[in-house]
Amino acid sequence: MNKEKNIVLIGFMGCGKTTFGKRISKRLGMEFVDTDRYIELKEKMSISDIFASKGEGYFRNLEKNLCKELSNSSGKVIATGGGIIKSPDNMRELSKNGVILYLRAVPEHIYRNVANDKSRPLLEGHDKMRRISELMRERTPLYEKYADLTVSVSGDTVKNVTEKILYALEGRKMKKICVIHGPNLNFTGIREKAIYGTGTLDDINKYIIDEGKKLGFEVEIFQSNFEGAIIDRLQKCYFDKVDGVVINPGAYTHYSYAIRDAIASIQIPTIEVHLSNIHQRDEFRHKSVTAPVCVGQMCGFGPDGYILAMTALKMRFK
Repeated sequence: MNKEKNIVLIGFMGCGKTTFGKRISKRLGMEFVDTDRYIELKEKMSISDIFASKGEGYFRNLEKNLCKELSNSSGKVIATGGGIIKSPDNMRELSKNGVILYLRAVPEHIYRNVANDKSRPLLEGHDKMRRISELMRERTPLYEKYADLTVSVSGDTVKNVTEKILYALEGRKMKKICVIHGPNLNFTGIREKAIYGTGTLDDINKYIIDEGKKLGFEVEIFQSNFEGAIIDRLQKCYFDKVDGVVINPGAYTHYSYAIRDAIASIQIPTIEVHLSNIHQRDEFRHKSVTAPVCVGQMCGFGPDGYILAMTALKMRFK
């Protein structure tokens, strides 16, 4: 597990995020942060009192600001409040530099842990078991949506669950993918919009990174208008032990034997991508000198071509 990454624990109230967070932070030598406790100390009042005196909206805004702050940190084990996943903004911030680990529990497990707990404002004034079941039905799809890893905590000991969490974290060795954009790709969204679309390269890169993470990849992105810089980046992939390359060589596709030789030299599975269907365009674009040394080519799918290429690499890695 890369200690520069945060470990973000999500799950329903009472599932043990604080208990397990403290244990794994100690085992891994990482700083522990409990978002609820952090807010209580900052506001100098309990979560229940914040809800009662200032309302849930005020509390959720505090959570949102804290998530932004934590997204700029590293090397922390973060135990989140049970409702933090209700905000896509929160999860986007926490996942920027974090592995999201979902502690899954059945309603009966939660009830046993919180039945006598008076500090749970969302359960006050309700039949607790019924309210827990209702909230879990609402939130479970969100926990599953955002989780990179899932560990079940029900019906097991604290010691065993701790070991399962550590094993899951150790086993998560994300494949590294380098996406290389060639000349004029930085003008995407400006040049020939009817062919290349209106989205900017920043928009495309965000899409690549977000979808790459869902596929289990750590994605690095590079763009240059210079042939030598692209060759240098390809060679760096070899020394960085990158697992796969997705490259859009731009116009170099059609005549750069130097880039072709670099792809062949690094012996890393590489897929060529083009936003447009080059085989339907000018005749000089029909030939690719780089495709013969790649494992495949995606063209004509717009930005989705990059995602299709990464999906193909994932299938190849199995």
